[in-house]
Amino acid sequence: MQKTVKIPLKDFQQWMQQLLLDPYQQTGVNPDDLLSNAENAASIEDVICHSEKLTAQEHLAIYQRSYIARLRNCMSQQFSALEYALGEAIFCAFADDYLASNPSNNYNLSFLGAHFADYLENNRPDANEDIKEDWIDFMIELARFEYAIGVLFEEKAEENYQLAAIDTSEEQLKLVPVFALFKFQFPVRKYYHEFKNGKNPALPFGKESYCVVLRHKFKLSIYDLHKEQYDFLCFLKENKNMIETKEWFNSHYKENTVQFEQVWSSWKERWLDAHFFRV
Repeated sequence: MQKTVKIPLKDFQQWMQQLLLDPYQQTGVNPDDLLSNAENAASIEDVICHSEKLTAQEHLAIYQRSYIARLRNCMSQQFSALEYALGEAIFCAFADDYLASNPSNNYNLSFLGAHFADYLENNRPDANEDIKEDWIDFMIELARFEYAIGVLFEEKAEENYQLAAIDTSEEQLKLVPVFALFKFQFPVRKYYHEFKNGKNPALPFGKESYCVVLRHKFKLSIYDLHKEQYDFLCFLKENKNMIETKEWFNSHYKENTVQFEQVWSSWKERWLDAHFFRV
Protein backbone atom coordinates (compact mmCIF):
# COMPACT_ATOMS: atom_id res chain seq x y z
CA MET A 1 0.00 0.00 0.00
CA GLN A 2 1.36 3.40 -1.03
CA LYS A 3 1.82 5.97 1.66
CA THR A 4 0.10 9.33 1.34
CA VAL A 5 2.45 12.14 0.33
CA LYS A 6 1.33 15.73 -0.07
CA ILE A 7 3.39 17.60 -2.65
CA PRO A 8 2.85 21.24 -3.68
CA LEU A 9 1.68 21.37 -7.30
CA LYS A 10 4.61 23.54 -8.42
CA ASP A 11 7.12 21.09 -6.92
CA PHE A 12 5.36 18.15 -8.55
CA GLN A 13 5.41 19.85 -11.98
CA GLN A 14 9.13 20.63 -11.69
CA TRP A 15 9.85 17.09 -10.52
CA MET A 16 7.99 15.47 -13.42
CA GLN A 17 9.53 17.88 -15.92
CA GLN A 18 13.01 17.08 -14.69
CA LEU A 19 12.40 13.33 -14.94
CA LEU A 20 11.11 13.65 -18.51
CA LEU A 21 13.65 16.15 -19.83
CA ASP A 22 16.68 14.69 -18.10
CA PRO A 23 16.09 10.95 -17.59
CA TYR A 24 19.83 10.22 -17.34
CA GLN A 25 20.48 13.13 -14.96
CA GLN A 26 23.04 14.69 -17.29
CA THR A 27 22.34 18.14 -15.86
CA GLY A 28 23.40 17.17 -12.34
CA VAL A 29 19.97 17.96 -10.88
CA ASN A 30 18.58 15.25 -8.63
CA PRO A 31 14.78 15.09 -9.14
CA ASP A 32 14.31 13.98 -5.52
CA ASP A 33 15.69 17.32 -4.37
CA LEU A 34 12.72 18.99 -6.04
CA LEU A 35 10.36 17.23 -3.62
CA SER A 36 11.99 18.67 -0.52
CA ASN A 37 8.79 20.54 0.37
CA ALA A 38 6.71 17.36 0.56
CA GLU A 39 5.30 16.64 4.00
CA ASN A 40 6.91 13.20 3.94
CA ALA A 41 9.96 11.91 2.15
CA ALA A 42 8.85 11.06 -1.37
CA SER A 43 10.15 8.74 -4.08
CA ILE A 44 8.91 7.68 -7.51
CA GLU A 45 6.97 4.83 -5.90
CA ASP A 46 5.21 7.32 -3.61
CA VAL A 47 4.11 9.53 -6.49
CA ILE A 48 3.37 7.14 -9.37
CA CYS A 49 1.08 4.16 -8.87
CA HIS A 50 2.25 0.70 -9.81
CA SER A 51 0.08 -1.91 -11.48
CA GLU A 52 -0.09 -5.68 -11.51
CA LYS A 53 2.29 -5.88 -14.47
CA LEU A 54 4.44 -2.75 -14.17
CA THR A 55 6.29 -1.06 -11.35
CA ALA A 56 6.10 2.69 -10.82
CA GLN A 57 9.56 3.06 -12.39
CA GLU A 58 8.44 1.09 -15.46
CA HIS A 59 5.36 3.28 -15.84
CA LEU A 60 7.58 6.36 -15.70
CA ALA A 61 9.95 4.84 -18.26
CA ILE A 62 7.09 4.62 -20.76
CA TYR A 63 6.53 8.37 -20.50
CA GLN A 64 10.27 9.03 -20.70
CA ARG A 65 10.73 6.90 -23.82
CA SER A 66 7.68 8.45 -25.49
CA TYR A 67 8.90 11.97 -24.78
CA ILE A 68 12.42 11.22 -25.99
CA ALA A 69 10.97 9.62 -29.14
CA ARG A 70 9.00 12.79 -29.79
CA LEU A 71 12.10 14.95 -29.34
CA ARG A 72 14.10 12.63 -31.60
CA ASN A 73 11.38 12.96 -34.24
CA CYS A 74 11.59 16.75 -33.98
CA MET A 75 15.36 16.55 -34.47
CA SER A 76 14.84 14.35 -37.51
CA GLN A 77 12.47 16.92 -39.03
CA GLN A 78 14.79 19.85 -38.29
CA PHE A 79 17.83 18.04 -39.72
CA SER A 80 16.36 15.77 -42.40
CA ALA A 81 19.23 16.27 -44.86
CA LEU A 82 21.77 15.65 -42.11
CA GLU A 83 19.95 12.47 -41.08
CA TYR A 84 20.17 11.26 -44.67
CA ALA A 85 23.86 12.17 -44.89
CA LEU A 86 24.79 10.43 -41.63
CA GLY A 87 22.38 7.53 -41.91
CA GLU A 88 19.47 7.02 -39.52
CA ALA A 89 21.35 4.92 -36.96
CA ILE A 90 24.31 7.30 -36.57
CA PHE A 91 22.05 10.35 -36.60
CA CYS A 92 19.84 8.90 -33.84
CA ALA A 93 22.91 8.05 -31.74
CA PHE A 94 24.16 11.63 -32.00
CA ALA A 95 20.67 13.07 -31.45
CA ASP A 96 20.02 10.94 -28.35
CA ASP A 97 23.34 11.92 -26.80
CA TYR A 98 22.71 15.58 -27.67
CA LEU A 99 19.25 15.47 -26.09
CA ALA A 100 20.65 13.81 -22.97
CA SER A 101 23.39 16.41 -22.55
CA ASN A 102 21.25 19.38 -23.70
CA PRO A 103 17.75 18.83 -22.28
CA SER A 104 15.06 20.97 -23.85
CA ASN A 105 14.31 24.04 -21.74
CA ASN A 106 11.87 25.79 -24.06
CA TYR A 107 8.21 25.05 -24.67
CA ASN A 108 8.79 25.75 -28.38
CA LEU A 109 10.48 22.68 -29.89
CA SER A 110 11.66 24.68 -32.90
CA PHE A 111 14.60 25.69 -30.67
CA LEU A 112 15.46 22.08 -29.92
CA GLY A 113 18.39 21.86 -32.32
CA ALA A 114 19.83 25.30 -31.61
CA HIS A 115 23.12 23.91 -30.28
CA PHE A 116 23.30 20.70 -32.31
CA ALA A 117 26.00 21.95 -34.71
CA ASP A 118 28.10 23.08 -31.73
CA TYR A 119 27.56 19.66 -30.14
CA LEU A 120 28.80 17.95 -33.33
CA GLU A 121 31.81 20.25 -33.39
CA ASN A 122 32.67 19.53 -29.75
CA ASN A 123 32.12 15.77 -30.06
CA ARG A 124 33.62 15.05 -33.46
CA PRO A 125 35.11 11.52 -33.63
CA ASP A 126 38.48 12.79 -34.85
CA ALA A 127 38.90 15.38 -32.08
CA ASN A 128 42.17 13.81 -30.89
CA GLU A 129 43.55 13.11 -34.36
CA ASP A 130 46.19 15.29 -36.00
CA ILE A 131 44.53 14.93 -39.40
CA LYS A 132 40.84 15.83 -39.42
CA GLU A 133 38.18 14.11 -41.52
CA ASP A 134 36.62 16.37 -44.17
CA TRP A 135 33.23 14.66 -44.00
CA ILE A 136 32.79 15.75 -40.39
CA ASP A 137 33.30 19.39 -41.37
CA PHE A 138 30.65 18.95 -44.05
CA MET A 139 28.17 17.50 -41.53
CA ILE A 140 28.71 20.43 -39.18
CA GLU A 141 28.17 22.97 -41.98
CA LEU A 142 25.04 21.13 -43.12
CA ALA A 143 23.67 21.11 -39.56
CA ARG A 144 24.22 24.86 -39.19
CA PHE A 145 22.55 25.54 -42.53
CA GLU A 146 19.51 23.36 -41.87
CA TYR A 147 18.87 24.95 -38.49
CA ALA A 148 19.34 28.43 -39.97
CA ILE A 149 16.70 27.64 -42.61
CA GLY A 150 14.17 26.95 -39.87
CA VAL A 151 15.09 30.12 -37.98
CA LEU A 152 14.73 32.27 -41.11
CA PHE A 153 11.36 30.76 -41.91
CA GLU A 154 10.02 31.59 -38.42
CA GLU A 155 11.76 34.98 -38.04
CA LYS A 156 9.50 37.87 -37.14
CA ALA A 157 10.05 40.68 -39.60
CA GLU A 158 8.24 43.38 -41.55
CA GLU A 159 6.16 41.88 -44.35
CA ASN A 160 4.21 44.82 -45.76
CA TYR A 161 7.01 46.41 -47.75
CA GLN A 162 7.17 47.51 -51.36
CA LEU A 163 9.51 45.62 -53.65
CA ALA A 164 11.92 47.65 -55.74
CA ALA A 165 11.44 47.80 -59.51
CA ILE A 166 13.84 48.27 -62.40
CA ASP A 167 13.14 52.02 -62.41
CA THR A 168 13.67 52.44 -58.64
CA SER A 169 16.56 54.80 -57.98
CA GLU A 170 19.61 53.04 -56.59
CA GLU A 171 19.68 55.33 -53.57
CA GLN A 172 16.38 53.75 -52.50
CA LEU A 173 17.43 50.11 -52.86
CA LYS A 174 17.44 48.19 -49.58
CA LEU A 175 17.68 44.47 -48.88
CA VAL A 176 14.46 42.75 -47.88
CA PRO A 177 14.13 42.19 -44.09
CA VAL A 178 14.79 38.42 -44.06
CA PHE A 179 18.06 38.07 -45.94
CA ALA A 180 20.92 35.82 -44.81
CA LEU A 181 24.26 35.17 -46.51
CA PHE A 182 26.23 31.93 -46.18
CA LYS A 183 29.78 30.91 -46.94
CA PHE A 184 30.72 27.22 -46.90
CA GLN A 185 33.79 25.08 -47.40
CA PHE A 186 31.57 22.50 -49.14
CA PRO A 187 28.70 22.72 -51.69
CA VAL A 188 26.15 22.59 -48.88
CA ARG A 189 23.37 24.44 -50.70
CA LYS A 190 23.60 22.09 -53.71
CA TYR A 191 23.53 19.00 -51.49
CA TYR A 192 20.55 20.34 -49.53
CA HIS A 193 18.68 21.23 -52.73
CA GLU A 194 19.24 17.80 -54.28
CA PHE A 195 18.08 16.03 -51.13
CA LYS A 196 14.93 18.14 -50.81
CA ASN A 197 14.11 17.40 -54.45
CA GLY A 198 14.12 13.67 -53.94
CA LYS A 199 17.55 12.91 -55.29
CA ASN A 200 20.16 10.82 -53.48
CA PRO A 201 23.23 13.07 -53.36
CA ALA A 202 26.60 11.56 -52.52
CA LEU A 203 28.84 13.18 -49.93
CA PRO A 204 30.58 16.06 -51.71
CA PHE A 205 34.25 16.96 -51.89
CA GLY A 206 35.43 20.23 -50.42
CA LYS A 207 34.65 23.24 -52.60
CA GLU A 208 34.07 26.78 -51.34
CA SER A 209 30.52 27.91 -52.03
CA TYR A 210 28.24 30.84 -51.29
CA CYS A 211 24.48 31.38 -51.20
CA VAL A 212 21.77 33.69 -49.95
CA VAL A 213 18.48 32.74 -48.27
CA LEU A 214 15.70 35.31 -48.36
CA ARG A 215 12.01 35.38 -47.51
CA HIS A 216 9.22 37.18 -49.31
CA LYS A 217 5.57 36.76 -48.35
CA PHE A 218 6.58 33.94 -46.01
CA LYS A 219 8.21 31.95 -48.81
CA LEU A 220 11.90 31.11 -48.56
CA SER A 221 14.13 31.24 -51.63
CA ILE A 222 17.76 30.17 -51.94
CA TYR A 223 20.18 31.45 -54.58
CA ASP A 224 23.76 30.57 -55.33
CA LEU A 225 26.33 33.36 -55.36
CA HIS A 226 29.92 33.63 -56.44
CA LYS A 227 32.53 35.19 -54.19
CA GLU A 228 32.31 38.74 -55.60
CA GLN A 229 28.54 38.78 -55.24
CA TYR A 230 28.78 37.45 -51.70
CA ASP A 231 31.31 40.16 -50.75
CA PHE A 232 29.18 42.85 -52.38
CA LEU A 233 26.01 41.80 -50.55
CA CYS A 234 27.82 41.38 -47.22
CA PHE A 235 29.09 44.95 -47.45
CA LEU A 236 25.64 46.20 -48.46
CA LYS A 237 23.93 44.37 -45.60
CA GLU A 238 26.35 45.85 -43.07
CA ASN A 239 26.59 49.31 -44.63
CA LYS A 240 22.96 49.62 -45.81
CA ASN A 241 23.91 52.17 -48.49
CA MET A 242 23.91 51.10 -52.12
CA ILE A 243 25.95 54.02 -53.46
CA GLU A 244 28.73 53.53 -50.88
CA THR A 245 28.67 49.77 -51.49
CA LYS A 246 29.14 50.24 -55.23
CA GLU A 247 32.00 52.66 -54.64
CA TRP A 248 33.67 50.23 -52.22
CA PHE A 249 33.29 47.32 -54.60
CA ASN A 250 34.51 49.27 -57.62
CA SER A 251 37.63 50.19 -55.66
CA HIS A 252 38.17 46.81 -54.04
CA TYR A 253 37.83 44.88 -57.29
CA LYS A 254 39.47 47.42 -59.57
CA GLU A 255 41.67 44.66 -61.01
CA ASN A 256 38.62 43.23 -62.81
CA THR A 257 38.91 43.55 -66.57
CA VAL A 258 35.19 44.03 -67.08
CA GLN A 259 33.80 47.42 -66.19
CA PHE A 260 31.85 47.14 -62.96
CA GLU A 261 28.80 48.99 -64.29
CA GLN A 262 28.33 46.27 -66.89
CA VAL A 263 28.54 43.60 -64.22
CA TRP A 264 26.29 45.54 -61.88
CA SER A 265 23.61 45.95 -64.54
CA SER A 266 23.37 42.17 -64.88
CA TRP A 267 23.37 41.59 -61.10
CA LYS A 268 20.77 44.24 -60.48
CA GLU A 269 18.35 42.86 -63.06
CA ARG A 270 18.62 39.29 -61.73
CA TRP A 271 18.41 40.34 -58.08
CA LEU A 272 15.35 42.52 -58.67
CA ASP A 273 13.62 39.57 -60.35
CA ALA A 274 14.53 37.43 -57.31
CA HIS A 275 13.08 40.01 -54.86
CA PHE A 276 16.40 40.92 -53.19
CA PHE A 277 15.46 44.60 -52.85
CA ARG A 278 12.70 46.72 -51.40
CA VAL A 279 12.33 50.50 -51.29
